[in-house]
Amino acid sequence: MDSVPQMPDQQTRNAVTRRITAHVTAGWPRLGEPLVRYRGQYCYVAALLPGHREPTPILRLRYQGSADDWAIGIYKASTGQYSESELPGAFGGTTGTPEQGIDETFILYAGPGTGN
Repeated sequence: MDSVPQMPDQQTRNAVTRRITAHVTAGWPRLGEPLVRYRGQYCYVAALLPGHREPTPILRLRYQGSADDWAIGIYKASTGQYSESELPGAFGGTTGTPEQGIDETFILYAGPGTGN
């Protein structure tokens, strides 16, 4: 049985960071460049929302063994935690590409993107 890598390698992290940055700046240019950081199997994405002084956590992606396959978790300001099971049902599944994760979570924090 093949095991899934527990965390993305540096090449994957670099590529995914470029994809996230490009997708956010194209879809939500008023937010500027997102803050992307990694810790273990997780990729955290925050953005400077209008009216805020500090970047707001929005999204956590959990690595599933591929640059195109991540579990999508939304940040819940009410609890200060991320949840992979509480995206609204109208959105896609709880796994997908980084771009799908952005589309499903950023709309809730920053409104529709320019391409949506």
